[in-house]
Amino acid sequence: MTELDTRSVIIIGAGPVGCALATLLRWQGVEVDIYEREEAAESGSGSSFNLTLTSRGLDCLPRPVRRRLYLQGAVLGKRIIHHRDGAISTQPYGTADAHHLLSIPRRVLQAILRDHALRVGARIHYGQKCLDVDTARPAALIQGRDGADTWVPADLVSGCDGANSAVRTAISRAHPEDMWVTQDTIAHGYAEITMAYGDADPTGMHLWPRGDHFLQAQPNRDQTFTTSLFKPLAHGTWPRQFAGLTSPRAIRAYCATEFPDVFDRMPEVGQELMSRAPGRLRTVSCAPHHHGRAVLVGDAAHAVVPFFGQGINCSFEDAATLSGLLESAQFGTGTSDGAMVENVVEKYSGTRVAAGHALADLSLRNLQELSDHVTSSAFLERSALERQLHERHPELFTPLYQLVAFTRMPYDVAQQTFRRLTSALDALCKGRDIRRDQDAIIAEFIKKHGDGILSDGERTG
Repeated sequence: MTELDTRSVIIIGAGPVGCALATLLRWQGVEVDIYEREEAAESGSGSSFNLTLTSRGLDCLPRPVRRRLYLQGAVLGKRIIHHRDGAISTQPYGTADAHHLLSIPRRVLQAILRDHALRVGARIHYGQKCLDVDTARPAALIQGRDGADTWVPADLVSGCDGANSAVRTAISRAHPEDMWVTQDTIAHGYAEITMAYGDADPTGMHLWPRGDHFLQAQPNRDQTFTTSLFKPLAHGTWPRQFAGLTSPRAIRAYCATEFPDVFDRMPEVGQELMSRAPGRLRTVSCAPHHHGRAVLVGDAAHAVVPFFGQGINCSFEDAATLSGLLESAQFGTGTSDGAMVENVVEKYSGTRVAAGHALADLSLRNLQELSDHVTSSAFLERSALERQLHERHPELFTPLYQLVAFTRMPYDVAQQTFRRLTSALDALCKGRDIRRDQDAIIAEFIKKHGDGILSDGERTG
C-alpha cells in the first residue's frame, strides 16, 4: 500500500469492543471504518446476562464514556448469598469503595459506546459481512447488502467480531501453521428467567449457589433484575435442555425446591425454560493474536466463560493496549509504515496472549466458587483471613479477586502471584483452626514474609 497522509484502520464488528477501539483510535486522528454484518437494529443484542465492568476495564475507556456508564449502570459492592435454609449473607467484593462492579445490560453498553464512536468520527457500515482477510496488504473482503464483494484496504485490519470471528477464521484457515485455535464447550448452559424482584437490595449481585448450579440476579438501574440460571445441560438432546428439566412441571418443581424464597416471583418459569433452548458456554483460545497487519481484539482472540465477570474488561484492556502501542509508534501521524504496524501488533500479541489464556483458566475455576464454595464455612473463614491480612498489610498480600478485578496487573501475572501468596499462607494454615488462630497466622505470615514475596512489578499498592 502506498504511504497515506492519514492512517486508516478497518474494524470488523460494531459491538462494544469494536466501538471502544474505534473511539481510542479516533482520539489519535486515525481514520476508522467499522463493518458490521448485522443491521443497526439487530447489532448488539448480546447475551442474556448483564456485563460486569470493574476498574480494570473502566479505566481503559475515556472519561465521558465512563460517566455515561455510571449513569445507566448499577453499582454493586457485594455478593448477596441466598442459602438453602433461607438465610441471607453478604460478601464484599473488595476492601475499598472503589472495589465494586458496574452491572449494565449489554444493549445499553453497546448503545453508549456506539454513540461515542460516531461522535468522534468513526464510520459504521451495517449489513456488511466480512468474508476474508488479506493480512499482507492488508485488506478485508466485504460483502455488501447487494451481495457484491469488495476488497477494502487499510493500514491495519482489526477483528473485533466476537467468539465466532470471521477474521480469526480467515487467518487460521489461510495460515494454519502460524495460528492455532481451540474451542471448548463446557457442560453448563444458561438461560434468562423473568423474575419480579424489584423490591430486593439493588446494591449487590444476588446469588443462589446450589452445588453444581446457581441462580444469579443482577440489578438494573430501572429497579428490574436480569436473572439467569446456570446449570449443566442434558447430554444428546435436541433442542438443548438443562439436565433433569424435561417438562414445565419438572422445571417448576426444581425451582420450588432449589429457590423457594423467590419461586413465587417467577410464575412463567416452566413455560419460559421449555420454550427457549439454553445458551452454550465455551472458551475460545488462539495464539498468536495477529498475522501480518491483521490483529484480533476481545472475544475474537479469547472468549471466556462468564464466571469471573472479566471477559469485557479483558477485551477493553486489549483495545487500550493496542491503541497505546499504536500511539507510542506515532501511527496516527502519517509517518508510519507497514513494518512498524507489524512490529506493533507483534508486541500487542506478545503481551495479550498469556493474559487471555490465564483469564480463561481463572474463569473456569471460578464456577466452583460461585456454585458451591461461597456457602462453605472453610471458604468463608479463609476469605476472612485473606481480607484481614490484606487490610493490615496490603503490601504483602492481596486476595485473588482483588488482583484480577481491581488492579491492572496482567491476568497471568496475577495468577502466578496469587499462587505464591496462597502457597505461603497454606503452609501456615495447615492443621489449624483458621478462625481461632487468625491473628496468630497473620503475625507468623508477617514475621516470615515481612520482606515480601512479591517483586516490585507485582506490588499493587
